[in-house]
Amino acid sequence: MAFVLSNKFDLRRTYFLFAGIAGVNPHLATIGSVALARYTIQVALQYEIDPRSLPEDWPTGYISYGRNYPLEYPAITYGTEVFEVNDALREAAYSLASKAKLTDRSSPQQYRSKYSGPVYHHAMASRAPSVVKCDIATSDVYYSGTKLAIAFENTTRLWTNQTGTYCMSAQEENATLEVMVRGAIEGLVDFSRLIILRTGSNFDRPPPNLTDWEHLTRADQNGFIIAIDNIFNAGIEIVKGIVANWTCIYSRGIKPSNYVGDIFGSLGGDPDFGFGSLTGGKRVAPAESNDMSLATVEMERRARFGARAMLK
Repeated sequence: MAFVLSNKFDLRRTYFLFAGIAGVNPHLATIGSVALARYTIQVALQYEIDPRSLPEDWPTGYISYGRNYPLEYPAITYGTEVFEVNDALREAAYSLASKAKLTDRSSPQQYRSKYSGPVYHHAMASRAPSVVKCDIATSDVYYSGTKLAIAFENTTRLWTNQTGTYCMSAQEENATLEVMVRGAIEGLVDFSRLIILRTGSNFDRPPPNLTDWEHLTRADQNGFIIAIDNIFNAGIEIVKGIVANWTCIYSRGIKPSNYVGDIFGSLGGDPDFGFGSLTGGKRVAPAESNDMSLATVEMERRARFGARAMLK
């Protein structure tokens, strides 16, 4: 946030490439793969019940805020649950990143080979690293295991109106994008110039014949080095492409073909997920105006779900 607020930089036409390593969904990518995201979803921003005390027919202990059962859309939203970035820019970044020669090594290849059998028959896990388009789940908890991964796959689909596809897990993405939303409200950055890139350093669930615990604590997947390498390998192609085509394409920006912003509609427009804009499609006023209308609308919306929704 300090960087965005600094008066030493003019960031209004700057492209931001946010990149890091991630856990990876073995059905959609593999260790060393590069993912470019349209959505980031803060999947753990929910109630949680210890799975040992769940009703037998419940698929997960995660329950959206203001709700009573799993797999229901949140009645209470904080504003950081889902962010959507410029899909047209993502397509351009994907084309550039696809030029990269991705690093691979024999040791992660050996671990990939464990993902075989009926469950992973058509999965990407056992293949070489590639560049893919899919979305990012963020959580402060480093989670691992099939049931958690499936729960967050479902959360991703639910919270993005069946549009998002979970393939990478991360920690800080939604916090970073909240900073960018606030910067965009103040006219300091252009939210349509953000690119989200993650590389797989480890699988988010075990292969057959390993428990969740063994996969997390005892198995050396050897994915860290190639994940770091491929951040650079793919990222530098994106940077070179933007610089080389700055005058003819990127200086003026790539116009979004989709909604961009947060779950509230803070930057204007109508989110294609959630309950729609809290601002009537209008952009939130800069902070100096001391406008409290967004908070008022959110509390009025919560009231429609009953007294319990007002308590969170």
